[in-house]
Amino acid sequence: MNEEAIVRHEFDVVVVGAGPAGSIAATYCQRQGLTVALLEARTFPRDKICGDGLAGRCQSVLKELGLMEKVIALPHGHCNGVIFSSPKGDQIQIDYTPPGHDHKIDGYVIRRKLLDNLLFENAKAQGIPTREKFKVTEVLFEGTKVVGVKGQEHGKEFPEEYRAKVVIGADGWNSMVAKATGRYFEDPKHWCTAVRQYWSGVEGLTPNIELHFIDEIIPGYFWIFPLEDGTANVGLGILEEERLKRNLDLREMLQRAINNPRFRDRFKNAKPMEPNAAQWPLPFASKRRKMYGDGFVLAGDAAALIDPFTGEGIGQAMHSGRHAALTIAEILKAGKEPTEEALRVYDERFWAQLGSELMLSHKLQKIGKIKWLLNFVIGKAHRSQHVRETISGMLAGTVTRKALTSPLFYLKLLLG
Repeated sequence: MNEEAIVRHEFDVVVVGAGPAGSIAATYCQRQGLTVALLEARTFPRDKICGDGLAGRCQSVLKELGLMEKVIALPHGHCNGVIFSSPKGDQIQIDYTPPGHDHKIDGYVIRRKLLDNLLFENAKAQGIPTREKFKVTEVLFEGTKVVGVKGQEHGKEFPEEYRAKVVIGADGWNSMVAKATGRYFEDPKHWCTAVRQYWSGVEGLTPNIELHFIDEIIPGYFWIFPLEDGTANVGLGILEEERLKRNLDLREMLQRAINNPRFRDRFKNAKPMEPNAAQWPLPFASKRRKMYGDGFVLAGDAAALIDPFTGEGIGQAMHSGRHAALTIAEILKAGKEPTEEALRVYDERFWAQLGSELMLSHKLQKIGKIKWLLNFVIGKAHRSQHVRETISGMLAGTVTRKALTSPLFYLKLLLG
């Protein structure tokens, strides 16, 4: 190929992947006065298989960008708490109500096709150069330093290069940037596989997400999340280690869960809105991974930041995109080189903010592997207002980091 035929672009930052992590990162880069390009392999609006829950930790980023009102104007289901049920059938409802407060924290369930499109369109509206149907095929290096990416737009004859001082890999669990930089690996003990299917007509929906622990899915759970107009996001997730060991068919498991005596009546008049449940992997943050290097950082699913208990990843994606952009801007504005050592600050800031929550979720995930302990904890919460309030504080993010790292916290939780 004639090298002269390759079009080359120059930016301060190139973001690969325009999901929440990428679009948020690009938006913050632009707000900091950096030149930034946002590259996406697909065309918006596009679906992203997900539980669709918009957790409370997302809202500070959305409010800071002035997007909260636009987001909640999208069709959505309300989520003001969580319903848990144990393998033996005990059920509790935990409101997102911080201890000592009399108001619930509003949460939302919004289809990713709508949410991601809004974030991408907002980035475009800020004047950020964006490319859709542009597949990145190669990460460019000078020695060990990442200096850009090469890719090609669908239907175009020649590839193009996007050169940058820093590349942000926000290209999902199967990240090209992570693979090229040696940051990608699969560990079945720290990955989950999940399936999702949209349904209409599910009975008994409330403004709560539902997490049900039933025998055939442990270690994992069956979920029902309320969407707009009486529709629901229905699915289940299980540790990849367990799925491989038991050679499980998750679509078949989902159907068995729907037909379980505890849920059968709720689905008797319901209809699936998709012919088949969609399956996808979730790389958990239960194993901390290095998400930076010389000239690059990773964000969102590419950095393996999924909450190991709830399976939620949008909040971590947004915060990682924000921290990445602000750290890069700080480095470049100071006239420094974005070396591996300099970019380590991004990793440290993210984990200082959310690490305690994610490690707590890992501890809860471990409880979720043990049937008798699940029955005990949920049964205890069923009987104890103190335990319910404690869990509510955990879910609302109002339990202090110091408390989350104290063994006494877990002892009090269990003793109620």
